[in-house]
Amino acid sequence: MINSSLKTAIIIQVNCPSLIPYDINEMKGLVKTAGYSIYNIIIQTLEHINPKFFLGKGKVELISVGIDNFFENHHHQHVEELLESEEFDENGNPFEEYENKEDNIEFDFLETVQNRKDITIIFNNRLGNMHRLNLTKIWDLKVIDRDELVLEIFERHAQTHESKLQIELARLNLETNIIKKELGQHLEEKQGRDFKGKGRKGWEPKMQAYRGRKKKIRDELKVISKRRNLRRKGRSKFFNVGLIGYTNAGKSTILNQLANSRFETAQQEFTTITPVSRKVVFPSFKENGLWDGQEVIITDSVGFIMDMSPALINAFLSTLEELQFSDLLLLIIDISEPNFVTILEKIKTTFTIMAQINVMEIHRLLVLNKIDKLSEDLLQKRVEKIREIYPEIPNVSISALDKTGFDKISEIIIDFKQKKKYK
Repeated sequence: MINSSLKTAIIIQVNCPSLIPYDINEMKGLVKTAGYSIYNIIIQTLEHINPKFFLGKGKVELISVGIDNFFENHHHQHVEELLESEEFDENGNPFEEYENKEDNIEFDFLETVQNRKDITIIFNNRLGNMHRLNLTKIWDLKVIDRDELVLEIFERHAQTHESKLQIELARLNLETNIIKKELGQHLEEKQGRDFKGKGRKGWEPKMQAYRGRKKKIRDELKVISKRRNLRRKGRSKFFNVGLIGYTNAGKSTILNQLANSRFETAQQEFTTITPVSRKVVFPSFKENGLWDGQEVIITDSVGFIMDMSPALINAFLSTLEELQFSDLLLLIIDISEPNFVTILEKIKTTFTIMAQINVMEIHRLLVLNKIDKLSEDLLQKRVEKIREIYPEIPNVSISALDKTGFDKISEIIIDFKQKKKYK
């Protein structure tokens, strides 16, 4: 049943040979995390992406008519003209659409949907600015893509001043690109492609304001970064373990399980969107048999999503930079995912992001979580394959749900700590 207290979302996914095949289940989780209830999921498979609308024009019209019928209003003339205008591919040839035709798409929203602003179309793809502008004009609805959805999630959960600044900077960069595209489209429509005159003046004050605000944010982030580096020096006497991986892999559960069962002595949030760092004491014994508590700082980090864009990585680089101060990184993997190829792709992408934030030289441990969801035979096959592909990286199989394998994680962390000669 749809929760009427949430915002209403329609998810659209376009499958095409030229596009990354994003996981629709991951998208569902992201949409719900952002505070939406999912009304409908529309999936279309195309041979080629429509250069004007991203998805097929026929599907655009069907959705448009369905929305108009629900609200009992219709297109403006310029929208009709946009739909009727001819489309061309990247080579300048008329774009031909190959898709399955449908008679109609009907919408019957809850009573809480009173007008168009109550509905958001969310693409499980990465849209171009022109796609977004054209679809927004035609549907007269809010249209966003994966990257904008992730920004909304961070905006929803941001609490620290630094994280809010990072989000605002990413949002300004996005809006600047949209404004530039709007300007170009406006000039072409009103004055022709080569017009360079008065049409720009209306946009210039807004662009100047954006540039000024972005510079102010960058300067303030530099000051915050210096302060943060001073705080990090206070952690240098500890052995630091970083948790890294995709959303829903179980990072936060693992952190909580380790902390709750290992005599948690402190908890501190360095930033709120992501890293939560806890001081944990692992029990161990000296050679003479006396108990020796091993103190470790364990830090959770932002959960990755498939194909995280450079803009998002840059926006939250200060958050991910916490990992640079780790002595050991635990790469948390959901080994129970139905498609093993997806697991390998996520490991590969995690390494790519690690390279971008300069942490590839740090010791790594693959933590294969959620083994309680697999048969022993399938688990063994997957573990053997991972060891074959990554023979140089140790791995451990665990279940954060029932705490299977946590003793092994503790042993490995303590072993690495003692090798680093931390007291």
